[in-house]
Amino acid sequence: MYTSDGIIFRILKYSETSIICDIYTREKGLRSFIVAGVRSSKAGSKAAIYRPLNVVEFVSYDNEHDTLARIKEIYLKHHFQQINIDVISSAIAIFMLEVCRNAIKEKEANDELYNFVEEWLLYLDIKANYHSCLHLMFMVELSAYLGFGPMENYGPQHLYFDMLDGTFCNVASSSEYLLDAEDSLALFQLIRRDRNLIHDLHLPKQTRIRLTENLIKYYKIHISGFRELNSFEILKNVL
Repeated sequence: MYTSDGIIFRILKYSETSIICDIYTREKGLRSFIVAGVRSSKAGSKAAIYRPLNVVEFVSYDNEHDTLARIKEIYLKHHFQQINIDVISSAIAIFMLEVCRNAIKEKEANDELYNFVEEWLLYLDIKANYHSCLHLMFMVELSAYLGFGPMENYGPQHLYFDMLDGTFCNVASSSEYLLDAEDSLALFQLIRRDRNLIHDLHLPKQTRIRLTENLIKYYKIHISGFRELNSFEILKNVL
């Protein structure tokens, strides 16, 4: 058996009372578990732990050769406050989780990436940290952890961001993979902005929508199998 922190990525119903639970773990990367009886009337408070976004600590049997392992014990490590009651914070968190679910596939430990995702969720759970560009900054920072972060070579001779190469270039064209000058500047502002100074950044709603659409496209280009994000429509409405 091993003990690990984890972030619940997804829950799927399995049989009448069981679930299959995808957890991004600190010790083993992305793993799937089968949890029996958690949907029964006798499950009690344990059932509430198995919800997407929850940050948990658990003990599991080490089942390297099987697809599904079993969890022996599980505890809620952090009880979300703002995310659980605020519609906007919840929408951002669900969007961030769906990005992670589509982007993170590795089944091995990556302590740095795990800390990054957990810290972002805890940061979002503080009301004073809210900003309408948080989901954009998260996507930009996550892309760097995944190995295709945009280069910081923006300048007078490099005004347009090329999503294929991940660099700013001096070619203005109608290519679907090239951002225009306005959106390229907005992206560069996000790249250079410290998370704690994001409140100094003000982007119009339409710019934020276009940037989100283009960052989703950017992820699709660089991650095989990255799908459309259902949570984006909800996010557009609440922001």
